[in-house]
Amino acid sequence: MLPDRAFLQEMETAAVEIAQGGGAILRKSFGSRISVEYKDKNNLDPVTEVDRDCQNYLVAEISRRYPSHGILGEETAEKTAVSAEAGGSNEPDGPASDFLWVLDPLDGTTNYLNGLPMFACSIGVLHRGCPVVGALYLPWPNDDGGFVLHCHRGGGSFAGEEPVSVYQSEQPVGNRLAGLPGSFAQAMRFGKGVKGRTGDLRTTGSIAYELAMTACGVMQYAVFGAPKMWDMAAGALAVREAGGEVMARLPGVKSWQPLESLVPSWETSPPTMKSLRNWTAPLVVGNRQVAPMLASNLKPRARLMGKLRSAARKLGRTLRTTKSG
Repeated sequence: MLPDRAFLQEMETAAVEIAQGGGAILRKSFGSRISVEYKDKNNLDPVTEVDRDCQNYLVAEISRRYPSHGILGEETAEKTAVSAEAGGSNEPDGPASDFLWVLDPLDGTTNYLNGLPMFACSIGVLHRGCPVVGALYLPWPNDDGGFVLHCHRGGGSFAGEEPVSVYQSEQPVGNRLAGLPGSFAQAMRFGKGVKGRTGDLRTTGSIAYELAMTACGVMQYAVFGAPKMWDMAAGALAVREAGGEVMARLPGVKSWQPLESLVPSWETSPPTMKSLRNWTAPLVVGNRQVAPMLASNLKPRARLMGKLRSAARKLGRTLRTTKSG
């Protein structure tokens, strides 16, 4: 059972104010020299002092306003601000709280570091696994230097005060933008139902930003290979509340399904914070006609070694047949 509408509206208002504060931190340091560390050996996954400063601010504000709620942030360990009265635990292997704020203080760090204004500060709220509130700060060429895209379940999506909606069409449109991951060509392909009608493709480098652009109708659709929970919790809800559809293949599920809950088994088997940190699922987002059509036409691309093995087996059968003849 979802929380009542008044409480969702209250949390949405709070999330907007907190996202605005996070956005102010990001704007202040954008374009300046920033200390950078890397989470991986190949120096492809950066984290900056701005990421951490922004997350510290978000966590402090959420904890002050909702001390009984849990918090899952990208730039922290499994430690989260969870109160015993929420039924949760501070331990990684303890159960997650019923209300969980899922944070990505700076999605698109590489863009940010290189002076490309395509990034987001993403704040999503889950209730027992279901996205119920979202707020994303996005840089934008307006008088304020940005805006907050926000929503709550059943209340529509808004860019500031203006309602937004997904782009409406029965199929992908050739001269409209579409988002694909940079690795798409190596890992996936579209089937015959979409071939030649994919639209004008873009890779922005920020999952949250592309979800927001889809909700606002700037992108007609977007495909994501393996987003983490903090990448997509707010933006996926924004797409749905903007009249769109979010198709997902959840962990352990082979078929594409409309996304209702990130953790459908929550009621019978509450997840741990550690399992939520490891959550990932491919997504296709767009309007209610295009997203399901694209999802049904997504095919894994055969690996080169697999093709070579298949060719070798075929050649072996041919040689054996020729020899026996």
